[in-house]
Parts: sequence; structure tokens; C-alpha cells
Amino acid sequence: MYDKNEQQRLHSYLNIHLKKDQLELSPEKKIEALQKRDRAKMWHIIINVIAILFFGYSFYYNITELGQTFFYIIFAVFGVNVGLILYQKKQINELISFLKWKKDQ
Repeated sequence: MYDKNEQQRLHSYLNIHLKKDQLELSPEKKIEALQKRDRAKMWHIIINVIAILFFGYSFYYNITELGQTFFYIIFAVFGVNVGLILYQKKQINELISFLKWKKDQ
């Protein structure tokens, strides 16, 4: 299911998403650590979406005196941040699938 290049790519993701001491754990413990990290990423997304909504609400109802350009910059930064977090969640879920496959081998 996973060729050699795919496995190397996923191992490099493991080095990114797990701490050094977690790399030595069993596959079950690695999966638990990745699931915990996945939940943390969900909280990051929620916080970023709340920030976007807060700034959007403040701007729309003229609560803030920030300029329109500043609002667009904030929206772009938080939007890119949400996109990157979603990409990391995708990598983490791919790693979890890979580790489950590896464990079953």
C-alpha cells in the first residue's frame, strides 16, 4: 500500500509532528500522541475562526476604527493560518493511517 518513497515522506512527517522522545515509542503510543496533537490542532482552528469572526464583527458594525486595509491583512493572515493548520491535520491523519497499517503488518 505504501511504497518506499511514500514511507520516507511519512517518516519525515513523523520527525516534524512528534518530539524526539516520542519517536522511540511503540506505534500505539505514537498514534495516541498524534491523536492528541490532532485535537490540539482543532482547538487552534477554532481559536483562529473566532478571531476572524471577532474582527469581522468589529469591522462590519464599526466598533473598531481600524482601516479596511488592516482588516484585510488580519483576515488574510488568519485565513492562511487556518489553511496551514488544516494541512497539518491532513498530515497527522495520514500518519495515523500509516502507523495503523504498519502496526498491522
